[in-house]
Amino acid sequence: MPTLDRLPRLVLLLAAALALGACAVPRAGPSSGEITAPTADVPFTIVPVSAAVTAATRQEPTLGFGTDFQRRKPAAVDVIVPGDVLTITVWENSETGLLSATGIGATTMPNVRVDAAGTIHVPYVGRVRAAGRSVATLSRIIRDQLAERVLNPQVDVFPHVSDARQVSVQGVVGAPGLYSIRAGSRHLLPMLAQAGGVPADPEVVRLRLRRGSETGEVWLQDLYDRPEMNVPLAAGDAVIAERDRRSFTALGAVGKTMRVPFPHRRLSLADALGAIGGLRDDFADPSGVFIFRDESADVMQRLDPGMRGEAAGAGGKVVYVLDLTAPGGMFLARDFIMRDGDTLYATTAPFVRFRQVLSSIAPVIGLAGSARSLGGF
Repeated sequence: MPTLDRLPRLVLLLAAALALGACAVPRAGPSSGEITAPTADVPFTIVPVSAAVTAATRQEPTLGFGTDFQRRKPAAVDVIVPGDVLTITVWENSETGLLSATGIGATTMPNVRVDAAGTIHVPYVGRVRAAGRSVATLSRIIRDQLAERVLNPQVDVFPHVSDARQVSVQGVVGAPGLYSIRAGSRHLLPMLAQAGGVPADPEVVRLRLRRGSETGEVWLQDLYDRPEMNVPLAAGDAVIAERDRRSFTALGAVGKTMRVPFPHRRLSLADALGAIGGLRDDFADPSGVFIFRDESADVMQRLDPGMRGEAAGAGGKVVYVLDLTAPGGMFLARDFIMRDGDTLYATTAPFVRFRQVLSSIAPVIGLAGSARSLGGF
């Protein structure tokens, strides 16, 4: 048993070992006390999560096509335009045929392309203006021209392909490619069906529609739910379907430390914790859950209406802290909305660090005991 004069030395030795162990113990990140006592190197604001804070920070992306997209008239697919490819069939009923050898039967002229001037060439008729006319009108004009040479001809014109009315459909669709606007695919939704559909969760798929210098975007689920979003398409449109690229990073005493894509359009803190397996029961401190964020200027103003001057016109770094053990903590976690680029960090419980310190100094104490035993011997 150590004598009284040796106790101070043992206390000093133990304190030194604890201090050494505390410095040497590995850990996943800062403690709650270190976060809430920020240095001047990287200034940020600590904001405890409350009902008012969840309301002030809620910024959910709202997408939708503007009135210019919604008011556009559907493409007139029955009107011929330059670039269309037609199939023309002429039926003759005479003993001496003009287009056919027998004079009785059908003569088919496939792949008749409407040139840049909007005209086509028909044998024994010459150049005929096709652009701007319907298929029925063009059939009648060709029939009337041939009637001067053929007894009672019949003419059928079928649109085959249209390079001038093509839409590019790309991204997470079944069959990306170029598709012609047809009578049944003049709107966005049937055009997606023509491209094989979107084999992904509509809650996390965005549809971007580019038309010249204009761009509109909508959630795929909204396209299903809101008929006004099923906008008419125009020649040259580009439709891009892509998964939501927003994500957050999870660090610290959580089930999985990783970069996590948003699994839902609206992601709450509770949903985010569920996506990473929650907090670790054996390590996490549920009273210290932090969300690191570069906050926008308007939200900063709502958080602190008293800000003036430059502080009111600029964003800033904010660390939101949530105590899940507090009354209503789970409700706040459900209402707090995560945003793209957030970092979710769960601190380690104090007893875990103490346990790690003890584990790290145990060999030192054992060595000291052995040395003392040897010295006594």
